[in-house]
Amino acid sequence: MRKILLVVVTFSLAFLAVFSLTSCGKKSDKLSGNVTIQEWLDKKGEGDDFTVTVKLVELVNPYYARVEDSTGSVLLFGLWEDGEPKAFAEKGIAVGDTIVVKNPLYNIFEDNIEMIEGVLVKKK
Repeated sequence: MRKILLVVVTFSLAFLAVFSLTSCGKKSDKLSGNVTIQEWLDKKGEGDDFTVTVKLVELVNPYYARVEDSTGSVLLFGLWEDGEPKAFAEKGIAVGDTIVVKNPLYNIFEDNIEMIEGVLVKKK
């Protein structure tokens, strides 16, 4: 009887140890808080409540710009409002400005990775 009890206890402790080790240190699969461009790229924009702070470095057209931070560069398609993209000038944004964008989606268009449907939180 003691041997059976010892085997059951040992098995239970081993299971709990493995379960605890695999659970420890797991990071969320989704973005949250203020993230970098590289973090956004790594997670392919997956998140529910996050922002990205970027500097507009090139205006490709009124709705399309290259933005960067210290970790990388990406294209940004418009600043969205009421389900529609708005031109950067409409929002008072120009080359050299730093902006905070909320929840931009990851999109590939003509072999370029771009942020789309991001909402302007503020201009810094």
